[in-house]
Amino acid sequence: MTTPETIGLIAGRGKLPLLFCRCAKEAGVKHLSVIAMYEETDPKIEELADHVDWLHVGQIKKACKALRRQGVSQAVMAGQVKPSKLFKGIRPDLKAIKILWSLKEKNADTLFGALCKAFGEEGIEIINSTTFLEAFLAPVGTMGKVKPNKRQLAEIAYGQKVAREISRLDIGQTVVVKKGTILAIEGFEGTDKAIRRGGELGHGGACVVKVAKPNHDMRFDVPCIGMRTVESIIAAKIKTLAVHAGKTIFVEKEDTINALNKAKVAVVGIECDW
Repeated sequence: MTTPETIGLIAGRGKLPLLFCRCAKEAGVKHLSVIAMYEETDPKIEELADHVDWLHVGQIKKACKALRRQGVSQAVMAGQVKPSKLFKGIRPDLKAIKILWSLKEKNADTLFGALCKAFGEEGIEIINSTTFLEAFLAPVGTMGKVKPNKRQLAEIAYGQKVAREISRLDIGQTVVVKKGTILAIEGFEGTDKAIRRGGELGHGGACVVKVAKPNHDMRFDVPCIGMRTVESIIAAKIKTLAVHAGKTIFVEKEDTINALNKAKVAVVGIECDW
């Protein structure tokens, strides 16, 4: 990809938007325009972007106008928005209301797909959310110092099979497995709570598998591992973490791998046949 002079970022929660800003600048982007969201986006984004517009979740028309004013024709979505915003706290404009009313099923694929279409209609193409972040994608194989044993590899294989199905059905991306038993699957509550619930039920030593779904649209909802997830893994006494190689971003790569090494967690990038 040729580095554009100007690019937009629609920034949600967490460290991923900050990482994107740093990597975009390192790649040679001259003007980085950000749509930040009140109560979601880290204020540190102000220090990294060339221009920031602060909006409420749901103000799609304003976001499009703000990006166009900055000369943006391509933008990336990075960072989460609290799932509960779908039911409380959203301030939808007319464009957002039309989108919500048009969707019979409201999951990541339908919601973000409709958002990408809405921005596209306004002349702003939403591009792959791993743009500029290739160095932070999980490789195939053992990523840390701890190698998985035969039992752990078997749990990974089983967890991978189940994770594929729940992701295909847009339920979630993560499963927790131990000794052939699925302890938890990720639902609306998110990855971290699913991990902690599975760890509690399994009394430690379980395996976490996180994948992208078949034909995953890499413009949004890409699997991510950051320090908050690592803290949940350690608190749940998880001993194996397997992630979809080439499609999972390690947001704070060095810190996360070091912390998982210290906790003696085997970290593996897995190839998926979908």
